[in-house]
Amino acid sequence: MKRTLTKITHITIGVILLIIGILGLVLPILNGLVFLILGFILISFESTYVEKKLTNLTGRHKITHTLHVTLEKFLRSIFRQ
Repeated sequence: MKRTLTKITHITIGVILLIIGILGLVLPILNGLVFLILGFILISFESTYVEKKLTNLTGRHKITHTLHVTLEKFLRSIFRQ
């Protein structure tokens, strides 16, 4: 039961962050890239496919890879015990 609840929480918050990230790509106020990476990282906690694709995409550029690693450590410290 607890595992199902955490899975639903990760996916729900991840999708909300993805929507904010897409809006951030259009609106000049938000930084869409950060929200997109945060959303994909949360979803990657539950999906190995998304984790592989995210690592592949961010590995191509040093700045996005550094951002990905930093944000993943941050989110793992918050959402995992």
